[in-house]
Amino acid sequence: MPANLPPTYYKLKHQHEAAKTDEERLSLLEEMLRIIPKHKGTEKVVADIRHRAAKLKKEATAPGGKGTSKRSYSEHIPKQGAGQIVLLGPPNSGKSQILASFTNAKPEVSLTPYTTTMPMVGMLPYENIQFQIIDTPSISPDFVLPTVLTLTRNADIPLPVISLASDNLLDDLDVVIALLDEANRETPENGTLIVANQLDAAGASERLDILKEFYGDVFRICPISAETDEGKETLLQEIYAELDILRVYPKAPGKPMEQDEPIVLPTGATVLDAAMSLHKDFADFKFARIWGPEWHDGQSVSRNDVVYDGDVVEFHL
Repeated sequence: MPANLPPTYYKLKHQHEAAKTDEERLSLLEEMLRIIPKHKGTEKVVADIRHRAAKLKKEATAPGGKGTSKRSYSEHIPKQGAGQIVLLGPPNSGKSQILASFTNAKPEVSLTPYTTTMPMVGMLPYENIQFQIIDTPSISPDFVLPTVLTLTRNADIPLPVISLASDNLLDDLDVVIALLDEANRETPENGTLIVANQLDAAGASERLDILKEFYGDVFRICPISAETDEGKETLLQEIYAELDILRVYPKAPGKPMEQDEPIVLPTGATVLDAAMSLHKDFADFKFARIWGPEWHDGQSVSRNDVVYDGDVVEFHL
């Protein structure tokens, strides 16, 4: 009996092959196990996945095994979702509140400065994808943890967060700009996205006006309240635009069209890129058909044709 594995399985399998840590491999194996159809044709595949997952769990808990320490985890956080967003800011800017309110993570939220002592991770849903959000220890003019600098360099988006409750918000922003410069990331001339948090605070609108007066021409300022969710949807749209990505939906031949589990690709990606994201074996597809606003429904496309956000692609192997 044929396995008839869904396209999503091959995408996860490809990600598993490219994973660099056991934590990431285990997470992907568990997701493969969750989405794989359970029938006679997949029994061997399911058994193999369960065996590999059990082996990773055993190694992680064994004395002297490869379990990851808190320190090594904080210095290298594998990217997940459609993009890795690292929150950067001074004490009491509300970074932890953003993580707590917008994701399922449970950071300690406190008015006490420097409550966050190591990075914390959460997944932020946006339509049918997710962004990985990382809360980092606060920065100051005199000190930045090396871990924060490393995460800033590696993030898809290093996202400054300043507080509209602070009378020092311009100085706070200068501190974050200095960090971005040190990490060789985007500077104001490139139109960096920043979050002006705590829009619900007393005097916030006046401070927002000041921020816009000084930096409105060089920053894309996104005012929000992590407490009330005001501005959240606009922030999500800004993050999606900043990532410069698109979503393509794989369709199995003869199966209904579904648009719930997209392949996430950089803008400008091709049909071949979409195939490779599913699995390297898809690179040798015989032909492909596509649906979308830029196409005639079901028309054949070449490997080098550029795909667009929302396209549905059917690969014939």
